[in-house]
Amino acid sequence: AQDITCEYWCDRLLNNCHEEVFHSEQACLDYCNHSTLDILPTGTAGDTSGNTLACRIEHAEAAGSTTGATREAHCAAAAMSGGDTCGSYCDVYCHLALETCNTTNNPPYTGTELFVAGGNPNITQCRNACQGYPEDVLDGISQTDQLFGYGDSVQCRLHHLEAAVIEGQDKTSAYGLHCGHASPGAADDLCSNNAEPNIINYCVFARYHCTGDEAIVADGTSQSDCVSILRPFVDDGFYEENGFASFADTDTNSVGCLNNRIMLAALDSATYCGEGQIDPAFWAPDGDGVCVAPSSEVPTGHFLPTALSFLIMAIGVPALIFHRRRWNRPT
Repeated sequence: AQDITCEYWCDRLLNNCHEEVFHSEQACLDYCNHSTLDILPTGTAGDTSGNTLACRIEHAEAAGSTTGATREAHCAAAAMSGGDTCGSYCDVYCHLALETCNTTNNPPYTGTELFVAGGNPNITQCRNACQGYPEDVLDGISQTDQLFGYGDSVQCRLHHLEAAVIEGQDKTSAYGLHCGHASPGAADDLCSNNAEPNIINYCVFARYHCTGDEAIVADGTSQSDCVSILRPFVDDGFYEENGFASFADTDTNSVGCLNNRIMLAALDSATYCGEGQIDPAFWAPDGDGVCVAPSSEVPTGHFLPTALSFLIMAIGVPALIFHRRRWNRPT
């Protein structure tokens, strides 16, 4: 007999689909157990389709006894998006959008309705908009399509609705931010095939998933300080900003490659914090970093002393120091 609870679903995801689950177990629980919004209908034990918690549990269970492509398909269905199995992408998208991005169901929301100007949420306008969203994701991205927050796709918009639900409980401004990214107009924003990989996104993953011995910046470094520390590596020519397609880079000195590798740290920090290391002192073969310039040579100049003097004045020594294992060139 299934235990149709958020706790059981999040536990099964963590145990059987850990490679597909980006959010922590607590974030999963916050999403499923939202205090005011009806995020995930319960359903009936044994469901194998439909946008229900029971369906996701059924597939999360099945993933534990299967391998390869079959396991991956079960894990996609068990994920927050439902993988186009536990509800179609548009079923899940419209349920989340109309539940979250309006003041009717969600008083803390301060933005405008996504599919109708004023008035009540409109399911017809949502479905009409959703039918126009592509379902193709960028070849070679480092995450499953449920977890990638860039590109003109329904999956990208789902990613941001999920983020709005998870973050919005403690940070109400997140509703307006992520609902905008999830809107039809987001084709000119993050959910666009022209979106630029950036250091801001890199820092989110580096700070959250690369800690302790894998730390890239000192534990406790703020998001803004992380960006201030790492942005000069791009400005001084160590990395190139090569546009949306570079999200699929895995071995070039591009900001896309850095994002590609560091996002996988959510799955395996021991491997991908090293591969996504931004300090050129750790470019292979001297270190684990794989986002290497074609010549494998560090650009000339005096970046480090200049950046150190600036950052010491700006944010102080404690926030500046990278973890010793990452900062010192291997011998």
